[in-house]
Amino acid sequence: MCGPDSVPDARRVAGAFTLVELLTVIGVLAILACLVVPAISSGAMAANRAKCASNLRQIGQAILLYAGDHDGVLPVTSHSTGDSRVKLNGKWLNSIEYSWVYLLADYLDNVDKVRVCPADEAIRQRQILQMKATSYLLNDEVFDSEVYGRFQNLPHPSRLMLAFISNRPVSRTWDHAHCADWTAWPALTTDVAVDRHRTGERAGSRLKGSANYLFADGHVQNMQATEVKAILDRGENPWLPGG
Repeated sequence: MCGPDSVPDARRVAGAFTLVELLTVIGVLAILACLVVPAISSGAMAANRAKCASNLRQIGQAILLYAGDHDGVLPVTSHSTGDSRVKLNGKWLNSIEYSWVYLLADYLDNVDKVRVCPADEAIRQRQILQMKATSYLLNDEVFDSEVYGRFQNLPHPSRLMLAFISNRPVSRTWDHAHCADWTAWPALTTDVAVDRHRTGERAGSRLKGSANYLFADGHVQNMQATEVKAILDRGENPWLPGG
């Protein structure tokens, strides 16, 4: 006769997982992970893209307000302040503190929040307040031009790009882009993070992802990298006022 220790515990048997059930649960969890992780990543990208667009929109509004207070003259970049050139309003600009990141501070609620893109891969370095580094580059063909440096002189505002997301190293002097040099895709992508908003790793071609662009009429447009490359390949230059 069997003793009490040899009698199976019905409750323990009923509550145990079989190997098949355990493998099934693991499989379901793996499938859920495959579905949830990309969704979270995509959601984070969309949130960063929206905040970045808001930053650029605020910069655009600040540029307009600044121009309104300075007889249409646009703020300059470190390209102008570095060589002490005379701007249209007659001021000698010989200090980095005359660059647009500083000049627009009074026209923004918080310049230190607006000057950095939330998706910037160097966000922590750019957030160092003493450096005033920015994730955004202004078009030096506009802002450092004696011809187009006034708002009223800008041609085709709805088609002219004013600001871009930077792909440059962290530096106070990288606050502008030399757009006239963008004769080929590698030159453009050296300056601009055309794929800043993306999920997954950066492609060597820089064609996987999108970026936000500020136009002279104040609107911000998100454009796929493939779309920007197609524009360049067609010989179009929405970043050149004269072209």
